[in-house]
Amino acid sequence: MLAFSPLIYRDLFHASDVGTMKVNEIANLADVSPDTVRFYNREGLLRPRKDPRNGYNLYNSEDLWRLRFVRVANKLGFNLREVKVILSHGTEGGLAGSDLKELFTDRLCRLDQELKELKRLRDDMKTTVQVWRQMPDGAPNGHSVQEFSRAPTSVYAYIFGLKISERSFILGRPI
Repeated sequence: MLAFSPLIYRDLFHASDVGTMKVNEIANLADVSPDTVRFYNREGLLRPRKDPRNGYNLYNSEDLWRLRFVRVANKLGFNLREVKVILSHGTEGGLAGSDLKELFTDRLCRLDQELKELKRLRDDMKTTVQVWRQMPDGAPNGHSVQEFSRAPTSVYAYIFGLKISERSFILGRPI
């Protein structure tokens, strides 16, 4: 059975042996804030060792790689739990292909839903701008903006007090 391991992709995030780094140093190399490093550390995604002299966390190139991997996975839309699963299985021999396929399929379904919602919002905003252009001064008033933020799909009804059938006509779709 095929196995996925984030270790396969180490070259994508290659960091030569940079020695040990404190939180600010690894944050700079990964282009994140020190708070982000601390957060991922608390979540168990990084594995620093403690400096016995002062108790500071010391990070190595493996931690830098893991931090960069987490950031890329996050940009792909994987949530923290999913990233933890990928990383934990990746260090324990790999994530089975079927499990990885399920993770990607779930993410794809969520992405499709997000895209649908964004398209609906974009369409509502376009229609709202068109409606506002029809207003006497061509600009929305405070009330219409508040109503849009409460319920974008029915903002027109709030602005004009339209009946359901009239809303459908303006939106071009049943509501």
